[in-house]
Amino acid sequence: MAGVPDAVLYKIVRAQEHLQALETEMAGYYKTHPAKVVRQNEGAPNEYVARVVTEDPVPAKLPVILGDFLQNLRSSLDYLVWELVLAAKNAPAKHNMFPICSTPDAFRDATVKQRRLAGVPAIATTVIECLQPYNCGDFSKSLLWIIDDLCNINKHRRVPLTRMHGGVAPEDTETKVVDGEVWTHVDLAKLKDDAKIGPFPVVDGSEGPGIQVPTNLHVIAFIAFDEGAAKGMHVTAVMAGMLEYVYKDVMPLFNEFFS
Repeated sequence: MAGVPDAVLYKIVRAQEHLQALETEMAGYYKTHPAKVVRQNEGAPNEYVARVVTEDPVPAKLPVILGDFLQNLRSSLDYLVWELVLAAKNAPAKHNMFPICSTPDAFRDATVKQRRLAGVPAIATTVIECLQPYNCGDFSKSLLWIIDDLCNINKHRRVPLTRMHGGVAPEDTETKVVDGEVWTHVDLAKLKDDAKIGPFPVVDGSEGPGIQVPTNLHVIAFIAFDEGAAKGMHVTAVMAGMLEYVYKDVMPLFNEFFS
């Protein structure tokens, strides 16, 4: 049985290659230890107050790779519409593309006035409508909306802004040692970004001065989006989620139209 054409899937594969390249570049950047906990000039003399500070900026190459990922993933959806028109024995045109809308009115405008889905079978149009971000309640949380939002920033303005996002993790954060490395499981959405660390007492003990830091303190830093619907979210986690959603959840819904 046939499925979504290779022309569509190749764009997803290319997006995956960009994601892998980005992960490799980020791993190298993390090895430079770009984020450090730095004591701040605040608090009493016998208190330690700090923040996570980035000493080395995010390499300019990373957002460029990110932009290439977004363009390929978004293009796979537009390619899908083009192939749906062809499969229906119709002639696609430049107005054909996959609409991503925040309201039903916007979707009607895209399909009626802008003719984004002209030539697409009615049943397939219904499927596309069901995938629209406004069906999620808060449309800004939809992965399709995040893809489109970041892609538009990249296409019309600049590469999406990113920055090192660091702060204090919740007290219930879990950690474990695997092969000599410390691994942490944490809900990054709960990370207190740019939060003040401390104050902790600075004591003069028998072995010299020291800082009394709670044993459950976890300071985490990662590269996050710094604008758009994904602001503050972990870059590769969001990208992997978008890729998996398009490939595993969206594309299979259209296999039947290419049988």
